[in-house]
Amino acid sequence: MVVRSHLALRSLIIVTTALTIAGCGDELEAGSTFISDIGAEGGDDDVLVDGDDDSTPGAGADVRGDAVDGDEPDALLESETTLEDDIAEKADAHSDGDAGSIQEGDATNEDTLPPEPICPVGLVGCIEGDRLVCNDDGSAFERIECETGHCLDGQCVACSVDADCDTGFGCDAGACLAPPLAITTAVLPTGQVGAPYSIAITATGGVPPYLFAASDPPSGLTFSADGVLSGIPDAASDVEWEVQVKDDDGATDARVFVIEVVDAKLVITTASPLPKAIEGEPYSAQLGASGGVTPYYWGIKSGALPPGIAFGAGGLISGIPTEGGTFSFTVKALDDGAPTATAEKLFELPVGLAPLEIIGEQEVNLFVTKLITMPVIIVTPAFPVPYNQKLTAKGGKKPYTWAEEPLPGLVAGLIPGGGGLPEGLSLAADGTVSGGVTDPSLVANVTIPFTQITLSGFFFQARVSDSQDPAESKTALFILPTVPIGN
Repeated sequence: MVVRSHLALRSLIIVTTALTIAGCGDELEAGSTFISDIGAEGGDDDVLVDGDDDSTPGAGADVRGDAVDGDEPDALLESETTLEDDIAEKADAHSDGDAGSIQEGDATNEDTLPPEPICPVGLVGCIEGDRLVCNDDGSAFERIECETGHCLDGQCVACSVDADCDTGFGCDAGACLAPPLAITTAVLPTGQVGAPYSIAITATGGVPPYLFAASDPPSGLTFSADGVLSGIPDAASDVEWEVQVKDDDGATDARVFVIEVVDAKLVITTASPLPKAIEGEPYSAQLGASGGVTPYYWGIKSGALPPGIAFGAGGLISGIPTEGGTFSFTVKALDDGAPTATAEKLFELPVGLAPLEIIGEQEVNLFVTKLITMPVIIVTPAFPVPYNQKLTAKGGKKPYTWAEEPLPGLVAGLIPGGGGLPEGLSLAADGTVSGGVTDPSLVANVTIPFTQITLSGFFFQARVSDSQDPAESKTALFILPTVPIGN
């Protein structure tokens, strides 16, 4: 193979790694050597290649091609001179004339091989919050600092997680975005003719400050640009009233309210429905009234409160609801006048369901899975010792339905026999595990990884579903610990 060089002085180059020279289709393998003529004027000279190649003689052969300009005859192939003689002779020939003089700096970019590309030009990536960009010749990645310290898909971005953003903003695809603008006021209190009235309409999300606007409110009331409805109503009414809000970025939201204004008599002013309660969590709501003669006295005329919720004579509704759903009841208020004035109002109290969850008195982690420990079961080969325990859950909508399920693949593979309730035990739909076991060989022994704890017993998985439509369901892994008796 002949590689052309535009220089006149030969230099010996040993190829230590396979490479391809620009402009030449052949690749030089590791271990090859070639000679490059280095000089100024005088035309192109040959590069001599030494090594194995399909286009050259065997290893170690000194192959030379014809000079481009014919300055070296074909007899060069028959030369007996050594490689060192060739280099010296060529150097002497160039030193005899002006064109042959070699000056520092005469070399051009053709002296060196271009670096081998390691990446596509323009390829981008991220490292430790900075950008990585493949340079113009593909020879290396350049690291470009991101002032924010965050990089996504090869581009500097404002954030990586929500905590990188200002309070109230969230990180979405590298940008800090405000949550959607929304009016949060749900209902308006009842007004009374001749009585001062004031309420602030509130909003969240978007980019503050907010600018409010609305349709005409009831007579005697005004609405300000900062969202306050106030004044003294001068006539009874029951009208729909629309409010709009705009944030500093131009986002908008709107809501339609009902404003009720009643005559100057005893009136229950608390709006219905009442604020939502959550099953299993403390709840409190104070009813209010206006007109008549204070103090007021309260009671439930009809309907029922949610289980766990009580109603006080002062109009306080409080407690911890134990059941989800929407509960309706009529409240009656009395004033201290003579004669006594009364007012009634129908209320609804929604109670949201707590998330469905399987619970137990003792829980451990097994293979990154929560394992609920049941009371001990006694296993004896002589006779079955009766066992009767109930699985428990909370949240969701009662009643619950239970069923056994196969163990997950990872857990089943680590438990001898694959787990499951042994012969003699069964799980009822109400969650009751009952029966008796007489075969101690069915007991599985499992050591918790990275601990010295070994669990012995029966491992099984159960699923519980509540009564919602569609139903919510959860699964959990259980163990019935054993105390084997006999062999």
